Amino acid sequence: MSELSKSEYHILLYLYEFNQTLTKHELLERMPSLNENTTAAVIRKLLNKGYLEVGEIKFSQNVLARAYRPSIPFIEFIKDEYGEVALKKLINHAISSLKTKQQTEYFSNLIIERKNLIKKNC
Repeated sequence: MSELSKSEYHILLYLYEFNQTLTKHELLERMPSLNENTTAAVIRKLLNKGYLEVGEIKFSQNVLARAYRPSIPFIEFIKDEYGEVALKKLINHAISSLKTKQQTEYFSNLIIERKNLIKKNC
């Protein structure tokens, strides 16, 4: 995949953060600092570069609109963008920064949930 501009990177990260399909209008409602015209152009560029896909068609302001989602999982995006070594360092840093039993249990529960989901899908 090709390099991203600052605007492309920000909008893609917003879509990963919200973790659901969003129309352009919904994205603008949640992120009022975005410019409508710039957002439309950036979404088009991200579609052309293969970072976004149309996840569904849904009603937005009484009309049918495309709802977008990232086309690759976040972890793959990070690997592609920064490399696997940087990803491993990030994960190791996250684990080493856990200070309380509650934080460790929360992180452990996330891993267990993911393992169960993988088992269920295999």
